Amino acid sequence: MSDIIYPTIDLFIYDLKNSLNATDEENHKFEVHFRKKLPKKTKLVDPDIEIEYLELLPKQQTIDFVNQNRNLEGYYYPVRLNDTYGLQIDCSVDNLTDSQPLKSFSFIKEEIEAKLRGKTGSIGQTWMLSGCLPKDSRKSTQEVAKYCYDLFVKDANLEEDLKERGRLFEGEFFEFWQYQPSQEINLHIIVVIYPSLQSMEKAAELYNYWIGLFSYKHKILFAYTQSRLLKKNLIEYYQKIEENKRSIEQNKKIKTDKKIKEVENIIETYMVDLPKLNFQKQIVDLNLINYKNWLEIIKNKTLESDNLQLLDKFSKLSTQKYIVQIEKDYENMELGLRLLESNINIIRSRIEAEKAKSDRSFQNLVTVVGTGTALMALIDDEGKKCNAITEVIPNQLIVKVCNDPLGKFIGFPIIMIFVLGCLGLVLKGILSKLS
Repeated sequence: MSDIIYPTIDLFIYDLKNSLNATDEENHKFEVHFRKKLPKKTKLVDPDIEIEYLELLPKQQTIDFVNQNRNLEGYYYPVRLNDTYGLQIDCSVDNLTDSQPLKSFSFIKEEIEAKLRGKTGSIGQTWMLSGCLPKDSRKSTQEVAKYCYDLFVKDANLEEDLKERGRLFEGEFFEFWQYQPSQEINLHIIVVIYPSLQSMEKAAELYNYWIGLFSYKHKILFAYTQSRLLKKNLIEYYQKIEENKRSIEQNKKIKTDKKIKEVENIIETYMVDLPKLNFQKQIVDLNLINYKNWLEIIKNKTLESDNLQLLDKFSKLSTQKYIVQIEKDYENMELGLRLLESNINIIRSRIEAEKAKSDRSFQNLVTVVGTGTALMALIDDEGKKCNAITEVIPNQLIVKVCNDPLGKFIGFPIIMIFVLGCLGLVLKGILSKLS
């Protein structure tokens, strides 16, 4: 027995048009990525203006499918929402009266994926599956919803991934969602089973509003995902700095100047990425406002008996989790930066003190050698003074040195340079204290 009337799938898919820090070349790549989802030679009208909602095919609005499966029909509907490209791809069975097997959804999904040629949304995408349940159907709406979700997730756990159930134009509304920001997973599936074609046709009037609502949902999730990646990078920077700091403290023989320079470079990168974390929070704030506005419009166009509280819950989730989490992460990472800078300044000061001590030792050596050499320059190099010194200081070592030809001309000068240099160093210290 057939189980569904007019099975339809709408894919809402989103790409960046431009990014704040992107170059012209990068923005051009965003546009190319979006255009590849459309039929070749499609001419879009996309003036360089700031606008909340812009149809990119203003004359015909949509482009009809050229279908491989003659039993299907469909169209493309491209728009721009401020800095984001949105595309609705609609595909359905070309029959409004006869019931169809549930596997028709599988054929429709395959048709849409063939049109996309492996392309996905850089920001995100939502699949909306809908149809009418025949009055004589033996399947429940939940069974139909599970079948639809199984098309995307094998061995799906309905209880875990089914976030909410609601009502829309007397139809049952199921929302499935898998979101793992650390793994960049964002699978959003909506299934709506209507009691009649009239309800389904009425709900189709909301497509232009769904494309807006879902765009802001995915921009919120995209920003939160980016914040998770930034946090991960900041933690890695922090760990690298800590490793270098320990190396400097534990190993005195390493080239500290090089290590300090490495640490400074990492801190500089840390300081560049830290404000980006706060920027993602601002993106979530802004898009949450827009999400709420679009949701309010949709609610005003539905029946009083409808229930779309499940969509309200995303607003609360964004406020109570995503925004709060980014704020806390920013505060922690900022505190971490101050601690790192403080520790590195302490290490740098210690190293500078050790270098100054080393420099003083070297200067003292220079004083000894320089003073001794200068005084020895007053002594003739024929060895006569060596004999004179032995008469004044009849030390056996000095006598032995002076009696040796090499000692007279090499050993004796070295001894005298050292002795006279030390006397000069002592004199220098006395004079510095007096001054």
